[in-house]
Amino acid sequence: MASTTHSDLINTIPIPSIAEPTRTYSSPATHPDSSTSSTVSSDNELEREGRSKLQRPKLSSRKSSGTNIIPRDHPHVELQDEQFAADDARAMSPRRNSEDVEKLSQETRRSLQANAQTLQSSLAALAERIDSVKQEHDKLENENKFLQDYIGGLTRTMSRNDLTSSKGRK
Repeated sequence: MASTTHSDLINTIPIPSIAEPTRTYSSPATHPDSSTSSTVSSDNELEREGRSKLQRPKLSSRKSSGTNIIPRDHPHVELQDEQFAADDARAMSPRRNSEDVEKLSQETRRSLQANAQTLQSSLAALAERIDSVKQEHDKLENENKFLQDYIGGLTRTMSRNDLTSSKGRK
């Protein structure tokens, strides 16, 4: 495989040509809004026509513009820490001082504690409600068992009575 150099690549890439704008002549009858009786188109019209005929080079023949991003540690980059005067707008940042941060943290802590207490009280209320519903369920379940036993006993006695009375009739 042969190695290619930069100059070889430049010589092999076709250079797009730009077509020359053509001058057109028209009569005033073809342009009813023209205010002059001249038969030569205005320079502005020629420029517009010339631009519309220009073609952009095909993507394969265009060269990459490369990246514009330069890393911070590049040798040509010089970072400077600037100091601004107190009245300079760049020095008046919206950063908070330690007192403001402390006030904000205390307010946040208070609101979180109030929220936690509210959640704890609602959780306690839910736990009480669960206990009362559970007790009611157990009570109803016991009553249901009692009624089932009572109804079962009644049906047994009724069936015995029916059996004894049917034997007596025969």
